[in-house]
Amino acid sequence: MLKPITCLLLAICCMQCIKAQDVSITGTVTDTANNKKLQHAVVAVINKSDSTFLKFTRTDKSGNFSLNDLPVGNFLLMISYPSFADYVDDIQLEAGKPLALGNINLINKATLLKEIVIKQNNAMRIKGDTTEFTADSFNVRPNATAEDLLKVLPGIQVDKNGKIVAQGQEVQKVLVDGEEFFSDDPTVATRNIRADAVDKVQVFDKKSDQAAFTGIDDGEKTKTINLKLKEDKKNGYFGKVSAGGGLKDKYNNEAMINFFKGKRKIAAFGTMSNTGQTGLNWEDNRKYGGEDDDIEFDENSGFFYSFGNNNDFYFNGNGLPQAWTGGAHFSNKWNEDKNNFNVSYLYKKLNINGIDQTKTQYILPDTLYYMNQRNNNFSQRLRNTLSGKYEIQLDSSSSLKFTFSGYKGKSENNSDFYSEALNDKSQPVNQSHRNTSSESDEASFNSSILWRKKFKKAGRTISARVEQKFNDNDSEGYLDAVNDYYNTNGDIYQVDTINQRKYNHSKLFTLNAKVTYTEPLGKNNFLEVNYGYSNTTSSADRTTYNYDDGKYDKLDSLLTNDYDFLINTNAGGVAYRIAKKKYNFSFGGDVVNQAYRQVDNRKDSTIRYNRVNLLPKVNFRYNFKPQTMLSLSYNGNTQQPTIQQIQPVPENNDPLNVFIGNPDISPAFNHRFFMFFNDYKVLKERGMYVNASFNLTDNTITNSNTVDKQGRREYQSVNAGTTYNYWSYMGYNMKIAPIKTRIGLNLQANGSRFTNFVNEVQNITNNTNYGLGLNTYYSIDNKLGISLRGNVNYNTSVSSIREDVKTRYWTQSYNADIYIALPYKFDFNTDADFNVRQATSVFDQNRNVLLWNASISKRLLKEKCNLKFSINDILNQNIGFRRDIQSNFVSENTYTTLRRFWMLSFTWNFTKNNAEVKKP
Repeated sequence: MLKPITCLLLAICCMQCIKAQDVSITGTVTDTANNKKLQHAVVAVINKSDSTFLKFTRTDKSGNFSLNDLPVGNFLLMISYPSFADYVDDIQLEAGKPLALGNINLINKATLLKEIVIKQNNAMRIKGDTTEFTADSFNVRPNATAEDLLKVLPGIQVDKNGKIVAQGQEVQKVLVDGEEFFSDDPTVATRNIRADAVDKVQVFDKKSDQAAFTGIDDGEKTKTINLKLKEDKKNGYFGKVSAGGGLKDKYNNEAMINFFKGKRKIAAFGTMSNTGQTGLNWEDNRKYGGEDDDIEFDENSGFFYSFGNNNDFYFNGNGLPQAWTGGAHFSNKWNEDKNNFNVSYLYKKLNINGIDQTKTQYILPDTLYYMNQRNNNFSQRLRNTLSGKYEIQLDSSSSLKFTFSGYKGKSENNSDFYSEALNDKSQPVNQSHRNTSSESDEASFNSSILWRKKFKKAGRTISARVEQKFNDNDSEGYLDAVNDYYNTNGDIYQVDTINQRKYNHSKLFTLNAKVTYTEPLGKNNFLEVNYGYSNTTSSADRTTYNYDDGKYDKLDSLLTNDYDFLINTNAGGVAYRIAKKKYNFSFGGDVVNQAYRQVDNRKDSTIRYNRVNLLPKVNFRYNFKPQTMLSLSYNGNTQQPTIQQIQPVPENNDPLNVFIGNPDISPAFNHRFFMFFNDYKVLKERGMYVNASFNLTDNTITNSNTVDKQGRREYQSVNAGTTYNYWSYMGYNMKIAPIKTRIGLNLQANGSRFTNFVNEVQNITNNTNYGLGLNTYYSIDNKLGISLRGNVNYNTSVSSIREDVKTRYWTQSYNADIYIALPYKFDFNTDADFNVRQATSVFDQNRNVLLWNASISKRLLKEKCNLKFSINDILNQNIGFRRDIQSNFVSENTYTTLRRFWMLSFTWNFTKNNAEVKKP
C-alpha cells in the first residue's frame, strides 16, 4: 500500500514542477505586402523529434495569438494562412521566460513567386546596413575588370585614377571574399580581377574588430567594398597577361594570376606603365591642422599617427608618371576555419615629372595682392611593404588575432621654383627663384595582438588588445634661393640669398593596451566598460647649415632644433546598449587623462602639463523594415596639436612663406553628427540613400598669417573660436524595366565656416558648394551599353575682412561611355568627358576641356585573347586643372598631364576550374 501512495506523491510533485516551468508564446501575424493583420491564421508548436503537434491556436481579428502552458525545450513554430507561404522557425522555450515574437510577416505566394522569378535579375538588395549588387545583373563588355563593373553600379563613382566613392563617401578598403587583398592597395583588386569572376558586390561600413565582436558601436567605421567571387572561380586559377605600346614612347604592361583551392588563395601581379595606370594606392591621407603636418594624435587610442609620405604613391594625374609595381598574396583557412592566415608583399616605384603653374589672389584687410608661380619638379618614390594577419580559434568561445604591417622606402625630390607677387595695381612686390633637392629614407612597423572571449552567458565578453607603432624618417636636402624685393617705383631695393644644407630626423614609437568587458543586463540590454593605457614618444631633430667658404659647416641656430614630445594616456569608458529587433541604441563615453612633456633639447627646457577630456558617443539605428534603415550617431573627440605645430623653430623651405611652431597651442574639441538613411524596393529595384554629416569644432586650431609690405608671409598655428563644416549627399536610382534602363539622381550640399587671422585681424570665411548629378545606363545583353552622367556644381566663398570681394563660379562635368559589340567579334568603345569651368573676376579664362578616348578590339582564340587599338585624348585638349577656395585666398592651378597618344595592346585572359584541371 505504501508503494502506490509513494508513486502517486512523486507523480504529483513532478506535475507541479512541470507546471512551474510552463512557458507562453505571444505574437502578431501580418500581411507583409499590405501591412494588414491576418485573422484566423493557424499557429502551431511542433515537436522536432517526431513532427507531432504539441499545441495550436488561431489568430484573433487583430492578428494576435497566445499559446500558454507550453513545456521548456526546442520546438518548431509553424504559421499557415490560405494563399500565403508557410512560416516555419526554430524556437527555444526556457523556464520562466515568456517568448514575445512581436510582428511575424507572411508573404503572399503570388508575391513570393514573383520574387523567385526575378531573383536572378534582382540587381540590388539591402541586408541590414549592407547594400548588395548581383554582378551578372549589370552588363559589362567581355573581359571587363571589376573596376568596369563598379562604374555601372548605382551610387558608385570611380574616377580615372581608380578612386572610388560609394553613397557619397570615399571607399577606403576593397576586400575579396571578406579578406584584404594586397593590403591597402584597392586598385590591385579592382583593376586585375575580372568582372565575370565576381558574384556579388557588397558596400558597407566596416566596423572595428571590437565593435563587431561586442555589438556596441564605437564610432570607428570604414567605407568598404567586398567582392564575393563565384564558387566556380574558387577552384582552379584565373588571370591575365597584357602588353601594350604606342607612339611617344608609351607603354602599359601588366600580369596577374590567382590560384584557388577551396579556401586557399595565392595571387601575384606586376605592372609597368607610363600611361597613368599606376595600379597604386589612391588613398589620400589628409593632413591635419597645418600646412605640412606629418603626425596626428588619435584621442581614443592614445596614438600619434605619422603620415609622412603615406600619400607619396597617390597619383592624381598631376605630371607624367612612370610606375612599376609588383606583389604576392597568400591566404588560407583550415581546421574548419579555426585558423586563418593572410600575408601580402608589395613593391612600388613611382617617378613623376611635371610643371605646375598657379595663380593666387590673397585677401588682406586693407588690400589685395596676387601671386604667380611656376614649379618644374621631379619626384621618385620606392617602397617595399609586407603585411599580414593570423587568427586562431582557441576554443568554441575564444580567439587570438595577430596583425602586422611594415614598410621600408626611399624618396627623392627636386624642384626648380619661380614666383612673383603683385600688388592690387599689378606692380611687382617681390620675385623668388629657388632650387630644392632632398633624399629621405623611411621605415615603419605596426603590429597588434587581440584576444577575445565569449562566456556561457550570452552577451558577456572580454577582450584585450596590445598594439605598437613605429616610424623612423631620415632626410637630407639643399635649399638655394634668391629673393628680390621691389619698391613702389618698380625697382629692386633688396636682394636676399640663401644657400643651406638641411638634415631632418623624426621618430615615433607608441605602445598601447586596452581591455574591454561587456555584461548583459537582461535580454536586450548590455553594458560595456573599458580601460586603456598608452605611451607615445615622438622626436623631431632639424639641423640647418649655411654655405661658407665652399662648405656647409656654419650652423644656423635659428633654424636648428631638437624636440621631443612625450605623452602618457589613461582612458576609461562606459557604454550602454539596447538591442531590439527594430532598433539598436547605444550611448556612453570615455574619460581620458593625458600627461604631456615637451622637451627642447637644445635649450634644455621642459614644459609639462595635464589634460582631462570627456569623449561622449551616441549611436542609434532603426530598421523600419528589412530594406529600410535609419542610422544616427554622435561622437566627441579632441584634436591635439601636432609636433610640427608645436616645435618652436621656423620652417623656411619656402623663404617667402615661413611656418613657425607655437608651443602654447592647446587642443581643440570636435563634435561630429552623422546620419545615414537607406531604402530599397526589391520588386521595383528602386533605391534611395541619404548621407549627412555636421562637424562643430570648439577652440579650433587654425593659422595666424602675417604678410608684410614685401609680400613675405609668416604663419603659425593658434587657437580660435568655434568653426563648423557640413556635407550632405542624397542618391536615388531605379530601373525602368521595359526599356532596360537604369537612371540615378544625386544631390549634394557642402559648406564650412572657417576662422583664421590675417595681419592680426580675425577673418571668418564662409564656403558653400551645391551639386546636382544625373546618370543613366542602358544595355542590351552584352551587345550594347550606354552610360551617361552629368554633374553641375555651384561654389561660393566670402571672407569677413573683405566682404566686397566675393568668389562665385559654376563647374560642370558631363560623361558618355558607349560600348558596341560589332560583328565578327569586334568591340567598339568610346568615352568622352566634357568639363566646363567658368571664368571668375580673378581667373578670366574658361578652362573647358573635351577629353575623348576611343578603342576598337578583336576577340581571338575562343575569346580568351583580345587585340586592341586605342587612342587617348583624340582632340589633344587635356589640361591639368584644379581650383581651390581657402580662408583668405583663392587659387587656380594648371599642371602637366598626359595628352594624346595611341596604343596597340594584346591581352590574354586565362582560367581553369578544378574540373578542367582534372581532365586528362
